[in-house]
Amino acid sequence: MRKSVSGLRMSRTKALAVTGALAVTGAFIATGVAAHASSNDNHKVTAAVSTAKAGQDKAAADLIAQRAAADAVANRDASRAPVDAAADKAAADKAAADKAAADKAAADAAAKAAADKAAADKAAADKAAADKAAAAKAAADKAAADAAAKKAADAAAAKKAADAAAAAKAATPVYANNLDGWIKQAVAILNANGTPTSYNAIYQAAMHESAGNPNAVNGWDSNAAKGTPSIGLLQVIQPTFNAYMLKGHGNIYNPVDNIIAGARYAADRYGSLDNVVAARCGGSCWFGY
Repeated sequence: MRKSVSGLRMSRTKALAVTGALAVTGAFIATGVAAHASSNDNHKVTAAVSTAKAGQDKAAADLIAQRAAADAVANRDASRAPVDAAADKAAADKAAADKAAADKAAADAAAKAAADKAAADKAAADKAAADKAAAAKAAADKAAADAAAKKAADAAAAKKAADAAAAAKAATPVYANNLDGWIKQAVAILNANGTPTSYNAIYQAAMHESAGNPNAVNGWDSNAAKGTPSIGLLQVIQPTFNAYMLKGHGNIYNPVDNIIAGARYAADRYGSLDNVVAARCGGSCWFGY
């Protein structure tokens, strides 16, 4: 807009110059016409002068009109310049405000994104920590449960063993340490190991062989002469004892062990110790076997 006004102002200057030039030109024309008036018809001279003057007046009027238009444009531009400046400033201020608002929105969005990420990271870390704690607690609980179960199982096993031992102890009779007790214990062991023998048969044999003395040794018979004297409650020689003893009952001077070996020998040789006693008159005609 200001460039256009400047262009109009240059046109007005040129118009003044043209006006002056036209005035000079008009003067020259008038002078020429007057100088030649004598050779032309007065009417023609007058018409020419009138025409020239009319053209000069029109040119001047046009220049004046152009100058007035230029002044109007200049005045209008001058009056609008503050409005344009204010509009430009308002537009610049608005652009700056819009940019500031956009920058703030971007900063707020970035801050929110950072806060959201921090919150998500914290939530993930908290969950991982919670999961780890839960896993550790589960492992501890399982270990405790396993330990409790093992303790209970050990206690149950110990109780079962104790109960079995008590039952075995209760089932195992206590025998007196005398001839009666020795015979009863030997009978139980012989019956359990496949050599049934009666209490009476053992008692008769013990009384006739050693008078019930587990430490009796016969040093005068034929066995003694051979170096293998008869020993113990049923007077068994060592080779016979070694052949017929039971495992765990290997002491020839132990009355129970001695009875076991003697009864097993009689069963192998005569069918049973009871047969030996019966064949010998129930003890009234007893002789060694």
